[in-house]
Amino acid sequence: MRVKFRACRGWAVLIAVVMSLSAPIYAISASADLAASSELDRSYRRLLPLEGGSNFRDMGGYLTETGQRVKRGLLFRSGAMVSLTDADKAYLAQFGFKRVVDLRSLEERELYPNTWVGSDSGVTLIAHDYQMEDMMGDMSDPNARKLASDMGHFYRRLPESLIPQLKLYFQTLLSGEVPVAVNCSAGQDRTGFTGALVLRALGVPRQMVVEDYLLSTDFRRPEFERGKVDIKAAAESGNFFAKMMLAYSGQGTSHRPNPLITPDGVPLIEIALDELDAKWGGPEGYLKLGLGLKDNDIAKLKADFLE
Repeated sequence: MRVKFRACRGWAVLIAVVMSLSAPIYAISASADLAASSELDRSYRRLLPLEGGSNFRDMGGYLTETGQRVKRGLLFRSGAMVSLTDADKAYLAQFGFKRVVDLRSLEERELYPNTWVGSDSGVTLIAHDYQMEDMMGDMSDPNARKLASDMGHFYRRLPESLIPQLKLYFQTLLSGEVPVAVNCSAGQDRTGFTGALVLRALGVPRQMVVEDYLLSTDFRRPEFERGKVDIKAAAESGNFFAKMMLAYSGQGTSHRPNPLITPDGVPLIEIALDELDAKWGGPEGYLKLGLGLKDNDIAKLKADFLE
C-alpha cells in the first residue's frame, strides 16, 4: 500500500532516523580486532562522518519481517565520490572495502571520476558501460526532454534499465566481495532503487525501505557530488551528461535537493516498487526473472547479510 508524503514530511523522516538509531551496534567483522572494530562502528549511526562525502551511508541495522537484522558495515550506498578528502580516505580504509559498484554512465564517470578508488589499490571499481543519452533520450527533442524530466516515467523504467548494473552488484554480493559501496551521481535515484531492492530482498518491511530512501534528501550534499568541474566547458566539449545538467539547471549548478515525491505526495520509489510487483511479482521475482538469481542465491544473501 502506498503512503503519501507531503513536502513537510519531517516527522516521517525523524521516525525513520530514530528507529535506525535505536538499533544495537554490532561489530563489523568477527575476524577484526574487537576494540578497533567497535570503535569504528560507534563512529557513525547511518551516515558516515565524511568531510567531502555526499549521502555515503550504511544500509545495515534495519529489522526484517522475520525479526532478523541487516548486518552493519557491509552494504553501503553513496553519491558520486569526487570530493573525498585524505582524511575521508583514511577513515574509509578502516572498513576494508573490497568493491565499488558504480551505476553511472560513461559520460558521468568521465566527467566526475571516482578519486577514492583511484587512490586505493585495495578497492576495485566495477561498472557497466552505457551512454546516458541512450537512457534519457534525445534532449534536442522537446517531447523527449519533457518525458526525461518526468520522474515517474524514469522510476517506472528503472527496474528494466538497471538490469546490467544490478547483475554486477548482486554478483558482487554473492561472491563475498564486501564491504561494498554502490553509487550513482546523487546516490538517490538509481542507487535508491538498488538500496530498496536489496533491503526488500533481505526482508526489510516496505514502509521502512521507503523511509530509508527518503533520507537522501537530508543526507545529500550536492556541492560535493560535482567537484570542481566546469560544467559549461564540459557541455561545450560534447559531454552529454554535462549538457543534461545545464538543461535541467539553466546554469550548471545543483540546488538544494528536492523531496523525492510526486506532486501528489507519493514517494518516487513506490513507483519502481509497484513496477516490480506488476511485472515480476515482487522483489524476489525480479531477482530471479530479471537478474537470473536462483533460490539458493537468495538464501545465501540472507545467510550472509542477516543476523
